[in-house]
Amino acid sequence: MVNVTITFPSAIVYDDDGQPVPAQIQRSAQSNISYDLFILVELGGLQHKKYLIKVSGTPCSKKSKCLNTYEAKAAVFERRSVKDWRKTGRRLLPVLSESYKLMFDRDTNLLHSITYLQENRRVRMTQDFWEYDANGDVKAGPISDNYIFSANGSAVRAYKAVAMEIIPGKIVTEIRQYFYREDGDEDYAFSITTRVPECSGTVLQCHRLEQSYSLGPLHINTEVVLRTSSSLKNNRTLYSDDNGYQMMKRIYKKFPNNTLARNYFPMVRTAYIEDDLSRLVLLSDRAHGVSSQANGQLEVMLHRRLWNNLAWNLGYNLTLNDSSVVTPTLWMVLGSVGATSKLHPRGAVELQHRPVIMPIDQPRLPQKEKELTLSTPVPPVVLPPNLHLLSLSIPGWNYSSHHSIHLSHIHSSTDLVSEPDFDRVLLRIMHLFEEEEDPELSKPVTINLKDILRGIGEVTVLEERSLTGTWDVTGLQRWKWKTADTLAKKNESCPSSGDEDFTVTVSPKEIRTFFVHFSSRNL
Repeated sequence: MVNVTITFPSAIVYDDDGQPVPAQIQRSAQSNISYDLFILVELGGLQHKKYLIKVSGTPCSKKSKCLNTYEAKAAVFERRSVKDWRKTGRRLLPVLSESYKLMFDRDTNLLHSITYLQENRRVRMTQDFWEYDANGDVKAGPISDNYIFSANGSAVRAYKAVAMEIIPGKIVTEIRQYFYREDGDEDYAFSITTRVPECSGTVLQCHRLEQSYSLGPLHINTEVVLRTSSSLKNNRTLYSDDNGYQMMKRIYKKFPNNTLARNYFPMVRTAYIEDDLSRLVLLSDRAHGVSSQANGQLEVMLHRRLWNNLAWNLGYNLTLNDSSVVTPTLWMVLGSVGATSKLHPRGAVELQHRPVIMPIDQPRLPQKEKELTLSTPVPPVVLPPNLHLLSLSIPGWNYSSHHSIHLSHIHSSTDLVSEPDFDRVLLRIMHLFEEEEDPELSKPVTINLKDILRGIGEVTVLEERSLTGTWDVTGLQRWKWKTADTLAKKNESCPSSGDEDFTVTVSPKEIRTFFVHFSSRNL
């Protein structure tokens, strides 16, 4: 599912074969004069496709072809003030997909609970915005700046009223929540847009909730977090990755000073909390700070606006006095520990590598039906679900694969012209799962790179390299540690003759790097 912003209220989408494609159009949350067009696309690995969008300034009629595009309408709910939240949970409104049932409380306009339907297990849950007050005077105590988080105290609620819209759709149902600093404010300060996709295409899309946020401009010396409060009994323990690669267990600890900030941890793309029955996962497209300050809580630092009188910070403009509006994105996955273990590694990759949408013509009103030229589809590059194509690039240098020859070229007095070799591609493949993380997906995977890359061209030579690509792997002396691991690794380097020499095995959490040489006539 991809999203395109257009300025017309009606549209129809055609694929390469000239066939209408299922789509959904609705008013945009960002502007009253634009529309969000959601399109269902089918793409294989390293594929691209062209779609024709025909727009119209008039709404769709019943007899027209634009009936393939569903026009979604919003249901608007009355703004609710925090001071009126005396009795809650009496009027719950369900939003259903094949994987989840979300309940929203009409007395608060907040999320009330989520049930993951595969096991029919309900988790109480709310999401809202809280803010920390930061000190900006070095004479009054520790300050917050680019490198330091030091709050004056616990977070306070950052809003006093909430409004809500729900837009039911056939491709996606969207829930928009608007948070106002004061009851009488016309403009909202924060928002949550939750998209609940319908099941179509990839199974992963069915098991996630896609959320985007809007925050700002903030008040001076405030740091705003998205706080997700749930009924999970995690004892303030969370898990996050500090490098986008390795999950770390973060146990809440008390310290003599600054306990709150010292229980914040980096999250590059994944963080989760869990108990014996359920796990709540957040996936991110950028780095954030995360913490679990109370049982069942997972809060993410989304925006900061800071000023202080430290001379160094003032001299080098390091105060973060940023009046901008930020729009981060998080995907949420809820389910049993076993089910989410299968989903979140691949989901994180999908979030960070969403399809790139490029307009190839100026938008205009269609004058007449145009015949679309048929194109031969490019065979996709398909990897097993536990592998990820980490790198596929042409290096910007053309040194010899033998490092000693490369060094001799460097030390020679001859000026060498270095140009890329377009027949040689740098390839990295990564195993997404840790050992014992999943009974099946954590196993080593054996693949034939010649077969997998056939859609790009004919592979003639495969060289295994160091992680940087600089060294031949056969010349490396690997470090070794004493471990309790009893599994023998049999990853041999790859020579260059028969098809069996293009077969490689990737073990859990392993990254293998290759130079792939293609036949010149294919590139």
